[in-house]
Amino acid sequence: MKKRLILPALILLSAATVFAQNDLKTVATVTLTKTEPITVKMLKEQVRQMESALGRPLDAGMRREVLSSMINERLALQAAEKEKITVTDAEVNQQFNELRSQLGQMLGRAPTDAEFNDAIRQQTGMELSVYREQAKKALTIQKYLMAKKQDVLRSIKEPTEAEIAKEYDINSTDLVQPETVEFSAIVFPVANDAEKNKKREEANKMAREINNNPENFDDKLQRGKSPNAGYNVSQRGIIQKNATGQQQVGQAFLEEALKLEQGKISKVLEIPSGQARGYYIIKIAHKYPKKFLTLEDTHLLYGETVRTVLRETIMRKRQQEVITQAQQELVNELRKGNPYKIFEENLNY
Repeated sequence: MKKRLILPALILLSAATVFAQNDLKTVATVTLTKTEPITVKMLKEQVRQMESALGRPLDAGMRREVLSSMINERLALQAAEKEKITVTDAEVNQQFNELRSQLGQMLGRAPTDAEFNDAIRQQTGMELSVYREQAKKALTIQKYLMAKKQDVLRSIKEPTEAEIAKEYDINSTDLVQPETVEFSAIVFPVANDAEKNKKREEANKMAREINNNPENFDDKLQRGKSPNAGYNVSQRGIIQKNATGQQQVGQAFLEEALKLEQGKISKVLEIPSGQARGYYIIKIAHKYPKKFLTLEDTHLLYGETVRTVLRETIMRKRQQEVITQAQQELVNELRKGNPYKIFEENLNY
């Protein structure tokens, strides 16, 4: 009996050893200023992150593209190191503080460390420490790009009034403001089915305590800014009567919100799925009718005039075009002389 038990164990151990050995194989080396290997394990992790972001597996061609990006990254980092271009912890912290601020605006209060970590994990598929290291690499490469391609990046011109007017004409049919409601919200987020009933009961209890009284609602909204409140708040939410609004909150939520008058408080509403899943009590701050937007109208989703939004849209397009051009030029320069090698036999793991 013992001999029969030992054999499967040995087979499993042997298989695990083979997988471990495969992971340690080198799939590419980068040798711009020093020899740096990229192992099968490293490639697998990058592919996993990409698959997590896309929600589907990558084929062999896309895995090769991931490897190509990893080679480019290491070439740029080695070149930046040679030029003594570095990124400080303070610079990384600044970027993370901006991300925290964005999350805080969504929550209506400062996020806890756990909430921030969860948000990073959900958005990137990475743990915070891994994402921080990736962010530092990205900032280093960005600094190097700015240093080497200043002339190209400075060539971006502000759009003229004629160009803004042309952009408005092209997009005029899309510049329609649907019926819109702006609201504040008390939120009981639902992370999984197991806590759904509990969160619904908590929301119903809160609704009874508020009792359709605006002052009670405002008091609960203020208390919800505390990390230990037991619920979240949103100071400013906007939904519109269109397909996007329906997709964001669901048909029942959208219809109920549109019925409410300014200053009124809703019953407990549910967003049944998605990242915003949970139970909501909302108070309508403003209602806006459907209208065609002029250049001078404020775009509610952006909080700026249509003119400003279009100017920024044109600038983003130009910036992206120029950055893409500068990146490609830099990659071509760094790859001259083939300072890298791909081991084809290890690529199809």
